Amino acid sequence: MSAYLKNKRQVDPVLTQLAVGYRQANFIGEQVMPVVFVDKEGVRVPVFGKAAFVEYQTERAPHAASNVMTLDSATMLPVVLEEHDLAAGVDYRENNESMFDEKAKATRRVTTGIELRQELDIARLLQNKTTYQTGLTTDLSSGKQWSAADSDPLTDIVNAKEKVRAECGQKPNIMVTGASVMNVLKRHPALLAMLGGGNNLKMLSIEHLKAIFEVDDIITGETVAAPDGKKLVDVWGKFTSLIVRPKAVESGNDEGVPSFGYIFRRRGMPYVDRYEGVGGKVEYVRYTDIRKAAVVGGACGFLFDKAIA
Repeated sequence: MSAYLKNKRQVDPVLTQLAVGYRQANFIGEQVMPVVFVDKEGVRVPVFGKAAFVEYQTERAPHAASNVMTLDSATMLPVVLEEHDLAAGVDYRENNESMFDEKAKATRRVTTGIELRQELDIARLLQNKTTYQTGLTTDLSSGKQWSAADSDPLTDIVNAKEKVRAECGQKPNIMVTGASVMNVLKRHPALLAMLGGGNNLKMLSIEHLKAIFEVDDIITGETVAAPDGKKLVDVWGKFTSLIVRPKAVESGNDEGVPSFGYIFRRRGMPYVDRYEGVGGKVEYVRYTDIRKAAVVGGACGFLFDKAIA
């Protein structure tokens, strides 16, 4: 970066730390897709095939040459990161008169704005049929939706997990669903009956459902947004997705590990800086992130669209 640009940008480490530590409790995007830190804004991600499941001749006779396998060349998926930034201005008079820390408030607002956009991006990917490999989606409105008392969500999910295992080599270990679907599953009569006739429960817990569906985690999206600035709508709709997700590592995951998707983030991001405007009477707090959410394993997930009426 040139000295000119460095002088224009005043990175604020205190506000940056505030932004990094501040997370809306109901944002789930980074639980669904682990973060991978990269050094360049353009990366090529390996998309592995089925070579790891090939049976090889491994017996060796005395004095015979060793058996040699040929390593497959991974298909590479190009991913171009995008810069996202949002600023909020703090007038010097507001800052002097307010009983609150206006710069901290501005930091929280711009952080929420950027993270809501990420949440929307990931939710759209997960709920888009074209994201998944052919044959790994189903529209339940054409059959038995789970809001019907005589539906069988357990059989549907068991069958879907087997379809993913047949294509990906691993069963999905994570279920992602919208709040409205979760409300139905918690109270579904067929699932409640699995606990036995002696129980008086009217609603299942997440732990119950994790045991019934045999998944490591169930992530429920409760985020809402107002696209028109007025009416609130669910970001995570009437769907359920089963995905393969490796355990998230705080320092960033390895993109070579099989996964439905990742968030690729430029190393050192995000950050908060400040710059002056309006003749120096308004100071802007700006949040910047350079990232891209991408599906790298369309065979590692299954989508139930329109899961409830």
